[in-house]
Amino acid sequence: MKPWQLSIRRQLLCWLLAPIMTLWLVGAAITYFLAIDFANSAYDDSLLDSARAISTRLRFQGSQPDVDLPPAALAILKHNDKDEFFYQVLTSDGRLVTGDDSMPEPVWQNISKEADFRDEKIGMHDVRIAAIEIPIPDRRNNEFVVIQVAETLQGREELLNNIVLGVVLPQLILIILSAAAVWLGVARGLKPLKNLQDAVSSRSPSDLRPLAADNAPKEVKPLVIAINELLDRLRQDRQAQKRFVANAAHQLRTPLAGLKTQTELAERYKDPEELRHSLRQVRTSADRATRLVHQLLSLARVEPSALISVRHESVNLNSVARDASKELVPLALAKQIDLGFEEHAGQAILSGDAKSLYEMASNLIENAILYTQKGGKVTVRVEKGPCLVVEDNGPGIPAEERERVFERFYRLLGNNVDGSGLGLAIVREIAQAHEAQVAISPGPDNSGTTVAVQFGSSTKDAFVQPVECQYLRT
Repeated sequence: MKPWQLSIRRQLLCWLLAPIMTLWLVGAAITYFLAIDFANSAYDDSLLDSARAISTRLRFQGSQPDVDLPPAALAILKHNDKDEFFYQVLTSDGRLVTGDDSMPEPVWQNISKEADFRDEKIGMHDVRIAAIEIPIPDRRNNEFVVIQVAETLQGREELLNNIVLGVVLPQLILIILSAAAVWLGVARGLKPLKNLQDAVSSRSPSDLRPLAADNAPKEVKPLVIAINELLDRLRQDRQAQKRFVANAAHQLRTPLAGLKTQTELAERYKDPEELRHSLRQVRTSADRATRLVHQLLSLARVEPSALISVRHESVNLNSVARDASKELVPLALAKQIDLGFEEHAGQAILSGDAKSLYEMASNLIENAILYTQKGGKVTVRVEKGPCLVVEDNGPGIPAEERERVFERFYRLLGNNVDGSGLGLAIVREIAQAHEAQVAISPGPDNSGTTVAVQFGSSTKDAFVQPVECQYLRT
C-alpha cells in the first residue's frame, strides 16, 4: 500500500482538494476563452473605429477615390507602444489607392458594409485585419472602395494575460489558503483519534477497563464502542483463563494427592493381594484425574470467548445425538443400563458447531448414566424444534437444586457417584453459545430426571410461551 494511503489526513486533503483543483482548472479554461472573446471584441471595435476614421478622409473626383490623410492623423492612428498599425485603401478591382502594399488582399466575397475580421500574417507578424466596403457616390457598375486596417497582437495578448491572471491567480491563492485551512482543520478534527491513541497506548497490558465514549465525536464513537467490546471479550477471556487455572489447580489437587498416597502405600505392601488392591485404587484415582482433565479442557473449549471465533455450520442433531449415544454404550453396559435412542423423523437441522454440540450431548448422556442406578434406563430423544431430550429413571433432582446443578463443581449431596460437577456446566455454556434453552424436569411418572435443550429461541419467553419441546413448558 502506498504511504499516502496510510494517512487519513493526506487522503482527506486529496479528496477535498482534488475536486477543488478540477473546478479551478475548468474555471481557468472558461476564463481564458471568455478573456479571448473580450480582448478580441475590444480590439476589433478599435480596429473598426480606425477603418471608419480613414473612411471619413475619402474624397472622390468622379469615380476616382483619393484619401486626404494628413501626417498628423496618420501618426495618431499608428501611435501605439505595443503594436504595429497597417492600412490600405483599394478599389473594387484591387488597385491600391494608398497605404501599405505589404498587406494581404481582402477576401472579396466576404466584403460588405459590415466589417470583416480575420487573422493573417504580414511578414513575420501575426496580425488581426478588419476590412469594410465604402460605396462610391454616383457609382457605376457597382464600384466601391475597400479599406483594410491591421495591427499586431501584442496588445491583445497582454490584455488576455492580465484578465486571466487577474481572475485565476487570486483563485489559486485562495485554493492554497484553503488547503492550509483544510490541513489544520483535518488535524483538529483527527484530535479525538490522537486522544484515543494516547488512551490506548498509555494502558498497561492488564488494564482492560473500557475507554470513555461519552465525549467522543459521533464518527469516532463506533470505533470506541468496538474497542470496548474487544476489551470486554479480552477481559472475559482472561477471567476464563484465571478461572480455568484456579479450577484445575483446585480440582486436580485431590486425585493427584490420592495417587501419591496410593503409590506410597503400594511401596510398603508386601502381600500381593494388598498390592493389587492398592493398584486398583491407583487406577481409580488415575481414571478420576483423566476424566477431570478431560472435562476441564472441555470447559475451556466452550468458554464464551473461545466459542466466539467458532464458525457455525448446518448440523443434524439426529446424527450428533446418535454418535454420542453409540460412544457411551460401553459405559451403559458396564452399569447394566438400558440406553435407548429415538431420532426425530424429519431433518433436525440447526446452525452451530458440531464438535461443541457433540460435547454437550455426550455430557448429558454420561451424566444420566452415571447418576442412574444399576439396571436403570436412559433414553436419548430428538424432538421437533429441534430439541434434545435425555430421560432417566434415576433418583432425580430436587426442584430447589435444579438451577444450582448448572454451577461449576456443584454436586448433589447424598449420592455415591464420583464426579467433578462440570458436566451440566459444560452443557449450559454450549447451549448459551448456541442461543438454546436448557431445562430440568421430573422424568416419566414423576421419577428420575429429564433434561431438555431447546434450540431456535434465545428469549426467556420460551419458558412461558408454547414451544415444540414440551419439557420447556411451565
